[in-house]
Amino acid sequence: MDSKSSRVVQWKERDALVLEIPMEGVPQGEAQDEKCDGTYALVYAGHGRTNAGSSWRVSLPAISCLRPAPGGDRRPSVVATPTDSGMTDDVPRPYLLVVRTNGADITIWSYAADGNLAPDVEFSWHVVVEGTLVG
Repeated sequence: MDSKSSRVVQWKERDALVLEIPMEGVPQGEAQDEKCDGTYALVYAGHGRTNAGSSWRVSLPAISCLRPAPGGDRRPSVVATPTDSGMTDDVPRPYLLVVRTNGADITIWSYAADGNLAPDVEFSWHVVVEGTLVG
């Protein structure tokens, strides 16, 4: 592997539980164990770098070694964190990453601290998406 590629670690979590909650959150309350449904989850993790236009794109079905691959019927949860491969005690430049999802397609945009687009920003990322049971 060279600096122009990244290995994507992938696994299937077979004993996952899912609970549907309001988008506004749930500030407090009792445990909802009886409302949880069994499912499985697909997990992907890797590294990337935004291009000259300050974006990076990936389609989960196109990179998936897992079958069945995500079909876009469940919204993926994506976390991306800017990384820098320099000395760990150097103060890194601050960047902001914004994630957009469209089905199983993910785009990450990079911005400098001043709000302007920032090209060539390296980051690590991971995605969790509920699997679709196929009968």
